[in-house]
Amino acid sequence: MTCLICKVGEPEAGFTTITLERDGSIIVFKEVPAQVCPNCGETYIDSDVTSRLLTQAQDAVMKGAELEVIRLQAA
Repeated sequence: MTCLICKVGEPEAGFTTITLERDGSIIVFKEVPAQVCPNCGETYIDSDVTSRLLTQAQDAVMKGAELEVIRLQAA
């Protein structure tokens, strides 16, 4: 797949950091598996990982976290 942003790079397996904000809570996920464009740095996250991120973020919001940093562990 060619990068949708720069139209030059071919995304490769790697990791990224994702920050989500909801209802006054900030959730930072580190070491998230992603496809990363070596040319521009754009990241692509698959649907299974996205689902895990959203579930964990919702859990953090429900427990009242204002700021939470999570290192995403392998499923």
